[in-house]
Amino acid sequence: MGKIKIGNRYIGQGCPVYMIAEMSANHAGSIERAKEIIHAAKESGADCVKIQTYTPDTLTIDCSNRYFQVQNGTWEGENLYSLYGKAYTPWEWQGALKEEADRVGIDFLSTPFDTTSVDFLEELGLEFYKIASFEMVDLPLVEYVASKGKPVIMSTGMATLEEIEEAVETVYKTGNRRLVLLRCSSVYPADPALMNLRTIQDMRDRFHIPVGLSDHSMGSLSAVASVALGAAVIEKHFCISREIENPDASFSMTPEEYKAMVRDVRAAEAALGRVFYGVGSQEESSVVFRRSIFAVQDIGAGEAFTRENIRIIRPGYGLMPREYGGILGKACLREIKRGEPVLADNVKGYMELVPAGEEHRRLVFGWANDPETRSQSFAAGEISWETHCAWYEDSLKREDRKIYICMHNDAPVGIYRLDLSGETAQISYSIAPECRRRGYGQEMLRAGEALAGEIFPQAKRLCARVKPGNEASRALFGRLGYEERTEAGSLVYEKNLTAVLQEN
Repeated sequence: MGKIKIGNRYIGQGCPVYMIAEMSANHAGSIERAKEIIHAAKESGADCVKIQTYTPDTLTIDCSNRYFQVQNGTWEGENLYSLYGKAYTPWEWQGALKEEADRVGIDFLSTPFDTTSVDFLEELGLEFYKIASFEMVDLPLVEYVASKGKPVIMSTGMATLEEIEEAVETVYKTGNRRLVLLRCSSVYPADPALMNLRTIQDMRDRFHIPVGLSDHSMGSLSAVASVALGAAVIEKHFCISREIENPDASFSMTPEEYKAMVRDVRAAEAALGRVFYGVGSQEESSVVFRRSIFAVQDIGAGEAFTRENIRIIRPGYGLMPREYGGILGKACLREIKRGEPVLADNVKGYMELVPAGEEHRRLVFGWANDPETRSQSFAAGEISWETHCAWYEDSLKREDRKIYICMHNDAPVGIYRLDLSGETAQISYSIAPECRRRGYGQEMLRAGEALAGEIFPQAKRLCARVKPGNEASRALFGRLGYEERTEAGSLVYEKNLTAVLQEN
């Protein structure tokens, strides 16, 4: 999904929800109250305060026949011209209100309702514009606003899909692609049960731009729910008190309510987090209560693992339960007492390194082009079959390079390579995509350490280069006692091979 930039921040997927406090008529005719609202909006956690730029004459005409009377809803019985006269924000205030917002440190936004108001706001230096739901069908106005080349936030209340598509195309044909759409129910107040918030997801999928919510419902439930559906912007009417009489007070939020909504929205964002599988930071202390393989009888060195002497039980300090069938019948390398965990280095042949041969050419090619492997490689581009074949044939012939296929329970789980340079053997390794995050990398490196001294007797050090950001490899080498340093933009891990061989 796209993002747009307003000032120094971005709006869109992966960014904090942009919170707009709509002042509208809540100043109740007082510029001092309008300034108070700006301060209160900032203190309540709003990112932006919004006003509306119109006069009764730019919206309608002074006429009292039945067409200009509000028939139902919050403003039932009102004449349109009279209603807009009560609600509008005098244009002579607006420069001072923008200055106050700038001083306070909150973004200032307005909804223009005709070309003269756009021109006026251009003179004020507005950085972006809002288009109201009722004006979305005024395509000449939409085009004029978009032609200014600034970000546009457009509400879509009452609009059919075809009308939204037409308005979006009108913006785009000006060359302006900086657009946000807002789902909206143009009822004051709106019933949450009739707001159809799932439309937010559909709009994101259709238009591939940020989508948010212009919320006229009471409370914060709809706003918080919209965050879970991907809303990038939330707009809510904001007042100092609903006791101050004006056309918008009855469905506006007080500072305390708005602050609580912002808190809930930020909590919802934090709870949504990111796509993640595995052990979360708060779960780390619980991992030990999973099941694993333990000795339930004393097991002597050389004795076979059997169903009688090992079991899958809590806690989780031993091998994962998936390894149970694979170790049955294998020899125990060292004595294990009842109640001790069975670990990989207790099991003979747990990980075997088999010299790579011609029969492994295509297997290695597939592993090498796995997207995750390429992303962690210093040469991240895809490898062609021809390039791979030339490299593989050369590698099998070289005396200073040894490649092994790592076998676990007779199945290939990865590749391990050593390249000799002077007295240093450099390690490269990769785990098969379907075998990652099972602990095989650690056992592969341990097996490789034991083998390195045999194949390269002159080597005194083991070394590995890791791309910054590869936290899995970084943690792995750290657990195995490698020393870390930074060199030429990469992380380098080293270990004394002589000490390793003495340990083994």
